[in-house]
Amino acid sequence: MSEDRYQLARARASRTFPVPADREELARLRSAVDDVDRRLTDVVTAGGNRELMLAFSPDVEPANGSLDDSDVRRPASAFRLVTLAACIRHCWPDRSQPLYPGQAARQDDVIATLAPLHDALAPREGIGALGRTSHFLAAVRFLRACGYLAPDEDDGTIRLGPMCALWSERDVTELRSGYDVLPGPRKE
Repeated sequence: MSEDRYQLARARASRTFPVPADREELARLRSAVDDVDRRLTDVVTAGGNRELMLAFSPDVEPANGSLDDSDVRRPASAFRLVTLAACIRHCWPDRSQPLYPGQAARQDDVIATLAPLHDALAPREGIGALGRTSHFLAAVRFLRACGYLAPDEDDGTIRLGPMCALWSERDVTELRSGYDVLPGPRKE
């Protein structure tokens, strides 16, 4: 495997990666990215570090990272969508601030927000009541694997992942306008 292909594979697997200090290495990486119709995007991590992430070129932007092929693309389940909505609301408490990186939210609080929605979603998804939270916990794991939520750090928190940093300003504006309908923290 060539060095460029290795770097691209590493970039895809790690989602975000430090900006190379060596200008030649950065130039090689940019060239490799251009060859596959991708681009490098700057993101600021939750720790405040500047890192890079692979993104699609502006003229190539599949909705979920795959081509519009019904054999490959699967629509997101209602559990996954509602779980992502609750995570966004909990991790983004002030819609006037940038969406990403947001702030950490307690996973127990997010799941507590979602549990009352189980009875409405379960019949729609054609599943029985296996537990009021199991499907939401599975959705959190799935969203972490896809990069919409940051990897689990075993601290009981959820953070938005780098895939959220790639959303267009138009998408974030839509989230802002519908912010009040996202399942959020309970008012005490």
